[in-house]
Amino acid sequence: MPSLQRILLLLSLFLLMPIAHAEGPSFLSRLPAEWSPAQLARSASFEIESRHTGQRYRVLLGIPFSAAPKAGYPVLWALDGLASFPTMEAFRPRQPREQTRVADAWRERAAGQVRDGLIVAVGYASGEPFNVDARALDYTPEPQAPTGDLLSPRHGGAEAFLAFLTEELRPLLAEYFPMDPQRHTLFGFSYGALFTLHTLSTQPQYFQRYWAASPSLWFADHQTIKALPQRLKALDFAAAPVRVTITVGRDEQYPEQFASANIREQLQVRTMVDNVHRFAQLLQEKPGTQVTTFDLPGSDHYDMLQHGARHVLAFAFAP
Repeated sequence: MPSLQRILLLLSLFLLMPIAHAEGPSFLSRLPAEWSPAQLARSASFEIESRHTGQRYRVLLGIPFSAAPKAGYPVLWALDGLASFPTMEAFRPRQPREQTRVADAWRERAAGQVRDGLIVAVGYASGEPFNVDARALDYTPEPQAPTGDLLSPRHGGAEAFLAFLTEELRPLLAEYFPMDPQRHTLFGFSYGALFTLHTLSTQPQYFQRYWAASPSLWFADHQTIKALPQRLKALDFAAAPVRVTITVGRDEQYPEQFASANIREQLQVRTMVDNVHRFAQLLQEKPGTQVTTFDLPGSDHYDMLQHGARHVLAFAFAP
């Protein structure tokens, strides 16, 4: 039986999917003229082309229902936004009058009584939940070894993408939403989680909390882990503390059975579970870091996206 999180994710993705994709563009012409694209309450979206990356992004905003605190809103920056935002939307805070008493209690229990904040979910203008080649370029550091990527030809755009987030998108949104400079959270899944941990270990000044769901630390012969000890020497987390959560599904390295010999070999090379524990061990030895790991049995790679998108709200918006 599919989990509740999986059902919500699939349903949300279906609702956000342009209807024209089902039968081609001609199907759209047969719809009533008064029909319009589906919209979500207290949400907004826009597209922006980055001068740093040259790529065009679709940004979804989860708009807070309450007035901004004196210091500004806490902000959750979610990568793979068209995939992660629908689950976040199902669990993010609502105005009390928008809920029944039962729904209110259920949502508080599910989300850990999260407080209000701004969600900035960054996806791609293609409209795909996962734009495979675009994210492979944006979310990966410059490779120092063969990438190990079996799908995408271009990599190494992490620095340019971080510049887009911090030098283009953040100032733009700050014109409309006051932001707490000490409460920025970066959420990423898979390659997005690799970007999250790469940012943490190279330029941690931009975010104070990091949630890395099933990070692709195998990329380029595990180069992000190999570089971490030396990088940590240059970082002073005691002066600027960080909170970090890293998750992985046990089935990503130690499933009860393998689908094929090729899959078995790939999992043994990528060592997803071992990588998470090794990275966390190195990081938590550094003063000023609060590191939590989740090694979830019976869970695979995509389970970590659903788990993270649901639970990161409490992590990001808690005091």
